[in-house]
Amino acid sequence: MIETSRLLLLPYTYELVEATLKGKRDFENVLGYKVSNEWPSPQYLKLIKMKKDKLHQTPEQSIWSRIAIHKESRTLIGEIGCKGGPNEQGTVEIGYGMVSEARNKGFATEMVIGLTDWLAAHPKVKRVTAECLVTNVPSTKVLEKSGFKVINENKEMLYWEKI
Repeated sequence: MIETSRLLLLPYTYELVEATLKGKRDFENVLGYKVSNEWPSPQYLKLIKMKKDKLHQTPEQSIWSRIAIHKESRTLIGEIGCKGGPNEQGTVEIGYGMVSEARNKGFATEMVIGLTDWLAAHPKVKRVTAECLVTNVPSTKVLEKSGFKVINENKEMLYWEKI
């Protein structure tokens, strides 16, 4: 578990993935916390279905994928993680999502800083990257506040690295 001032970033294990796919009530019972009605987003739900098979084969990979619990309300409000573990060069790419009711309150920045601090201490991680659409101003602000710098860009995408 990674703990920040307002959040718990819990590994998204096979057991939790399986419970998520069964439904909100089952998931809340296994998780032990409330789950926002907005979670998971349709895009993340597609990833969850793919995660299930991957985690069934390699459960230790759950450390690279986290769900964010707001400590005060005891509610799941988002997700953050790496798109797989580190590659041969020790690079990981992070991605994250936040329910709309939790946006513009600094939670995404707190999540990113919490995860990247944890990654910086991990012996297999040498470099942390991210990418977002040029038009995704909220993610741009989160990444800037979290210590990332743009290292490349094109008409559609910004490519970031934690400096």
